[in-house]
Amino acid sequence: MLRGSRVRLMVALVVAVLVASVPIGPAWAGIAGAPTSLNATAGNTSVVLTWAAPASDGGQAITDYTLEDSPDAGTTWNTVIRNASTTLSYTFAGLTNGTTYTFRVSAVNGAGTGPISALATALPFVVHSENDPATFSACPAAWIPAAGFSDTTSTAVDCIKYYGITNGTTSTTYSPYDTVSRWQMALFLTRVATVSGITLGTGSDQGFTDITGESAEIQTAINRIKQLGITVGKTATTFAPQDMVTREEMALFIARLLALATPGPGGNTEYVTGATGPTEIKSNDTDYNFTDLPTGLIESRNAIVSLWNLAVTDVQGMTTYEPSVNMTRTSMATFIAKSLAHTNARPAGLVLQASGTRIPNGTPVSFSVTNRTAGFTPIAGTYVDTFRFNHSTISTVTRFDAAGNCTTHIIVSIVGNTKCVLDASDPQTDVNGNMATWSEAPPNLNFMDVWAWAADPTTIYDNDVHGSAANKVTIETHS
Repeated sequence: MLRGSRVRLMVALVVAVLVASVPIGPAWAGIAGAPTSLNATAGNTSVVLTWAAPASDGGQAITDYTLEDSPDAGTTWNTVIRNASTTLSYTFAGLTNGTTYTFRVSAVNGAGTGPISALATALPFVVHSENDPATFSACPAAWIPAAGFSDTTSTAVDCIKYYGITNGTTSTTYSPYDTVSRWQMALFLTRVATVSGITLGTGSDQGFTDITGESAEIQTAINRIKQLGITVGKTATTFAPQDMVTREEMALFIARLLALATPGPGGNTEYVTGATGPTEIKSNDTDYNFTDLPTGLIESRNAIVSLWNLAVTDVQGMTTYEPSVNMTRTSMATFIAKSLAHTNARPAGLVLQASGTRIPNGTPVSFSVTNRTAGFTPIAGTYVDTFRFNHSTISTVTRFDAAGNCTTHIIVSIVGNTKCVLDASDPQTDVNGNMATWSEAPPNLNFMDVWAWAADPTTIYDNDVHGSAANKVTIETHS
């Protein structure tokens, strides 16, 4: 019995010695966990990789991250040497555009390299930008009131509400995330055509046999867009009014509508190969970012690319258009609002716009003047007097008085022979309700007020009391 006790005592002593001889602290720590939230953002021959630190560092400080990229979906991996950097981002440069790369990250501490993160992929691409955005807007912020919907603050929705293109799903809601049916789109497009100056047909029967259950208003709208060539139907005899509009179909509808519209003032017009007049759509656009363009119908591809170059599309991703996805009411509003800028649609009243209001020194600014009725119909023959006042601070701006009298501080005439006088020397709005655009170079490090005043059509004011409308744009220059 005594002997057994001695053995147990000796064993305990040995264990105690062994435990005491093992160092405590970092040498007992383990490897770090896997990094999280790995994200890859593609650019031109490059990808920016970002991630979050592991939830656990294993009991030791992380000293580095191992970064790996694969150009062949993980068959082979290339390791990046970062020289003990703990920065949670890295830019991969010198990659091949059009090749999809896979990325992974592991944390390194004194115990070694931890497990890899979840994978991330990215497709480097040549970064293109829109070539032909409209210079002037159909929806300038100063002229478009808020729509008043409780479920959206989209300025595009404000715009289409202002023009009567939508009334919302109720008086207080727009339902921005709802999809758009084909019959709804027919109504929207006929209203867009109206404010764009496109003449609608009678809406007579166009042979669609599946629209008889719809209201007379809807049937007329569908027949009208068929008459305009905006739609050809699902088949020769069917329109499928209850189907949802895809993003591909939306591009086709808008492109065909723009091809019918008169380009707006200052719009960058293109030419269809072989065409005899200007149009906003051309068939040979090649500058775009999308990698998922439809392959079945070349007209769809051309429509999407053309709208990209006109800055109309709401890009889903830098390289994706998602043609088969159904349109939402928000996306629809964006398409229409941006499209209107390429038509002759402009707000009611006398509207003066500038291509920029805060610009670098020496940069010319283009100006446009339009005049429309309350129903957005162009007013031709309006005399317009435009002039400018240069000043160093906004506080020194001299305004016209309530009677419309011109002060003596307007010192530079822009258009016409006599400043602050409306007479036959001043230009008139044309049949489209537009006055020819002009450009001015504002003074350096200064402010410039540009004014537009108008008289009623056929009326000439030859004194300092002017007509029914006045408008001003202030341009600020900076170094």
